Amino acid sequence: MNRLAEKISAQDIIRANSQAEAAETQRIKQEAEQYRLQLEEIKHSSQEYKAILEEMRNDAGDYKNQLQDMKEDSKAFRAKLEESDTKIHDVGVQVYRNVQAVIEKSQDKNKEEIKDIQNRLETLQVAVETKNNALLPLTIITMLLVIADLVFNILRFLGII
Repeated sequence: MNRLAEKISAQDIIRANSQAEAAETQRIKQEAEQYRLQLEEIKHSSQEYKAILEEMRNDAGDYKNQLQDMKEDSKAFRAKLEESDTKIHDVGVQVYRNVQAVIEKSQDKNKEEIKDIQNRLETLQVAVETKNNALLPLTIITMLLVIADLVFNILRFLGII
């Protein structure tokens, strides 16, 4: 120990301590500089994230407005669709009633024609019974024409012709 103490003087110990403290100070300064740079980077990243967050908030607001507009448009579309359904129903009812009226008129007309045909057939039957052979072909032709006219009117009413 004495030899060691002789070789290392108090001055050397102080110098070594000073160098160790200087090295430690230098290391702490480097760490502090690294922390400062990291803090700067974190601040910069934080600002970028804030900008991105603000942009996302704006986009979310825009999407919310668009969604609200779509909901309103959907409600308006549904209202128009219901109104259209009502109008279609009303027109359908009118068409049904018109067709029903035409059919009733046609039935009345057909009943009159059938009565007319029955009268003619009765006349024909009387003529046949009285052996009037000259009127038979004429009556048959008339009856065929009346039947053809009836069929033609029915086909025209049904829209086939």
